[in-house]
Amino acid sequence: MFGRSALRLACGARQFSTTRTHSVAVRASIILQRDPIVTQQSAKFEAAADQYFGWLDYMTADKFPREFFFKPGSSAENRWADQDQERALEWHFGGTRPKRPVTKKPIEEDPDAEEVEDDLMAPVVGKTVEVQPRETQADASNDLLSLERKLDRTLYLIVRDAKGRWAFPQSDVQDEEVLHEAARRGLRDMCGSKMSVWTVGCGPIGHHVTNEHTAFFVKAHILAGKAEAKEYKWVTREELGEAVSSDYWASVKDILSTV
Repeated sequence: MFGRSALRLACGARQFSTTRTHSVAVRASIILQRDPIVTQQSAKFEAAADQYFGWLDYMTADKFPREFFFKPGSSAENRWADQDQERALEWHFGGTRPKRPVTKKPIEEDPDAEEVEDDLMAPVVGKTVEVQPRETQADASNDLLSLERKLDRTLYLIVRDAKGRWAFPQSDVQDEEVLHEAARRGLRDMCGSKMSVWTVGCGPIGHHVTNEHTAFFVKAHILAGKAEAKEYKWVTREELGEAVSSDYWASVKDILSTV
């Protein structure tokens, strides 16, 4: 009763087996990417909107209870008032803007109060944060071998094959080998073992078909390390489109990040 159905299921399972004899080779290719390290710069309209809403939040914020934190009329309170005026200028939005009223109160002498050093009343100032430039030395020299370039973009590792074509690292799938294992092994064979890589899942996210082979793409992220291939480079999405062939680009462009 169930013989024909069981045979059909078994034949269907056999079609998806990697050990089946193929007239066209099956390869596993790994799309190894380095995620953005810094946030992208906002467009002009986005920056203006962020500045506007920040200005609204500042102007409608509750009044700071300085009487609770500072002695009325003390130098510490006056310094805070000056700093508050400087901070208000950072939220300048369009043309002229009325400043928030910050009045300095005269010092009120308290005959019963003990003498306290004025420096003890000064607010604690933290260490100044040194802002690093968004463009690195690798950007200036256009070092395509470095991971320190294009910090706000996603970079992809491509290598040059024996025929001089640029592509993602790939390797033939061996007997009883699953795709993600073959992709990781191919990466080690072509780019060395000095990279810590995390593979996203076990299944492919796309494929590319040629007359010689069918390559299935497995997504991965680099966590640390450096590639050691003979010819390789880390490229952005746009640079990848210029380096690979048109048919290869058509197969991978929809599975790459636009950032």
